[in-house]
Amino acid sequence: MNDMVEINDGQVERVEGAALVLPDTAITGTLVRAEIDSQIATARQFPRSIKRAIDNILTLATLDEETATECIYALKRGGKPLRGPSIRMAEIIVTQWGNNRSGAQVVNIDRVNKLIVAEGFFHDLESNSATKATVSRRISGRDGRIFSDDMIAVTGNAACSIAKRNAILAGVPKGIWRKAITAAEDIIRGDAKTLVERRDGAIKSLAHFGLSQDQIFTILAVDGLDDIDLDDLVTLRAIYTQLKNGEQTVEELLRGTKGAPAAHEVVKNPLSDEAPDPNKNSTAPREQEIVLTAAETEEYAKTGTLRGATARIAAADRVIDANGKVLKSKDSQTTADGSHEAPPTEADRAIAVAKSGGRKAREAGATRKSMPAEYRKPERKAEADAWLAAYDAAAPANQ
Repeated sequence: MNDMVEINDGQVERVEGAALVLPDTAITGTLVRAEIDSQIATARQFPRSIKRAIDNILTLATLDEETATECIYALKRGGKPLRGPSIRMAEIIVTQWGNNRSGAQVVNIDRVNKLIVAEGFFHDLESNSATKATVSRRISGRDGRIFSDDMIAVTGNAACSIAKRNAILAGVPKGIWRKAITAAEDIIRGDAKTLVERRDGAIKSLAHFGLSQDQIFTILAVDGLDDIDLDDLVTLRAIYTQLKNGEQTVEELLRGTKGAPAAHEVVKNPLSDEAPDPNKNSTAPREQEIVLTAAETEEYAKTGTLRGATARIAAADRVIDANGKVLKSKDSQTTADGSHEAPPTEADRAIAVAKSGGRKAREAGATRKSMPAEYRKPERKAEADAWLAAYDAAAPANQ
């Protein structure tokens, strides 16, 4: 007898003693098309009222202050906070606009490049026009470590919300919901009499996410508390909504602010033959000593570097592990067995990074062809060989 394979919610089960039965994709596609055709016919038989949709969206978006707050989001672009309609506002729009289909799903989890990709869609059944939006989010922390499965699921849900929102807002004309957004901002803004109370409440709310007053001033590009006006108050409440819904993190919010340290050293005269003084006019502060966590200690002992903190390791005079042992001093570093050796060179670090990448690619189930393109250059053959060797030596994902 043959075994039958049943596919239930993405799970494959084998039932012995039955004939092999697979789903007929042609029949499934025909049924889906028939369902959509029926929905389009119904939508055209009962067309929407544009005026009623505009009025209903305005009413629902301004039911109360809490609802109005949830309808606005803010994010950093070019060092400045920008506001717009949130996923909650998109949900109001899509229900009151009517005669449409919308949704979102995760289409790819790339553990090698540490990204998750979600795709949202919106289909206007009356006009039979459709829009699609794709959103990618990082699935690694500040130290470069990939999130746990639970956190990846949370990140995927946030990416789906953003993708769905973008698709809906691209599919429904802006004139339908512009008045509702303006009215919601007016409710959040209040007036000068309530500014101090609302401002203090917004700052206290953001403090729960670890944002200090100085960081808030940096985000808003203001000098102090008294410089926050009614319009800034709308931005603060919108930022709170984004953080609460998980659609943005504090790290993403602070990235690129004017108070963030520069990623490179400014050279006063690039044509000068004089070697630059690393301790003079440097934009990055030099750390005298850093203490590693237990996980960082293990990683640094294996690779000689630390993901996301290579510059910190190089700049520090001393590196101390979680047990208090000195791993690196000014001119030498102590290895795990207590001996001293010269600190790793840039070439050594590059090889260590290549080995780590090859091992992680194999563990994630990627193929040998997934080796980064930059390693295929002739001058980086040593890194390519290290990547392939580490890939071959690592255990496959299914073991």
